[in-house]
Amino acid sequence: MAWSVLQCAVQGRGHLASGTPCQDKTYSVVMDGCTVSALADGAGSAQLSHFGADAVTKAICEFIAKNFDYILADGNGVNVKREILVNAGNCLQKLGKKLKSPVKELASTLLFVAEKAGTFIICHIGDGVVGYMKEGKVLVASHPENGEFANTTVFTTSPNALATMKLIKGRLNQISSFVLMSDGTENSFYNKREGRLSQSLAKLSTLASVCDGNVMSEKLHFAFESLVKQKTSDDCSMVLMAKAAPGRGYPDLPDASKCQILNLPEIRKSVKRLDSFDSILDATRSWQSPKAIAKRLHMHQHKVERSLRRLNDAGLADVREDGRYKSTLR
Repeated sequence: MAWSVLQCAVQGRGHLASGTPCQDKTYSVVMDGCTVSALADGAGSAQLSHFGADAVTKAICEFIAKNFDYILADGNGVNVKREILVNAGNCLQKLGKKLKSPVKELASTLLFVAEKAGTFIICHIGDGVVGYMKEGKVLVASHPENGEFANTTVFTTSPNALATMKLIKGRLNQISSFVLMSDGTENSFYNKREGRLSQSLAKLSTLASVCDGNVMSEKLHFAFESLVKQKTSDDCSMVLMAKAAPGRGYPDLPDASKCQILNLPEIRKSVKRLDSFDSILDATRSWQSPKAIAKRLHMHQHKVERSLRRLNDAGLADVREDGRYKSTLR
């Protein structure tokens, strides 16, 4: 099963002001038919946590990819959790020796999701949120785990990590994507009072399923820099792992999904306009000017320009400084 993975981690305004590196790290790997994505938020109180977060995401992704079948089959949840923590601990011990630093200075949270052959494993240590999309709804798989006191959480190095970590296994069925986010990102996409994730993630999930992952990651990074980080002083990160849309991808999406992406009301007039947008997208498989597209499709240039701006705003097209556009579809 093919997955598209969007990753983004940006330095928070508070860390930028203090000269502290971005302590949020993400990583993803595909190995032996298994796709694994991880996110770690380095402890603000730990001086080298950005190194620890980076190392633990990479180590865990490789460990889970190599041992997915064994972990899935093991019915002893405590034993599996212990092995995950041992793997993370060994990684940090080696890194601590290399950096000549106590392991506590490498502390971070850890969230990961892995999928293989229609089955999945989710693990969550600390704050942040793990969500998933199923039949158009955005649902929470794992809520934040905070510490004993306000503004504290649990880390892979915490004494109570084993007791508080969450491990979830299951079959995909109608699940189309997973999302991991750090606590800095929560302010934009998670309602703490109601324990709900924003439904805007459904649109992002659909886009990820039909668009080029690298291009969408760049767009996601821009959105985080310009919007998401403005709502918090903390670092912000997200990993979205979306199942690739079947068939031809975007062209085969239902009209309702296309209207959602393009912010069009689901009325007859909008549905008729979709054919026009589809034609313009097909014409932008390579970089093209609005004038060239209008000539090719026998359309008024101003109409093409308006449509291209909407496609760009929706994430379905990129625009260069010279005014030429290109589709972001796979």
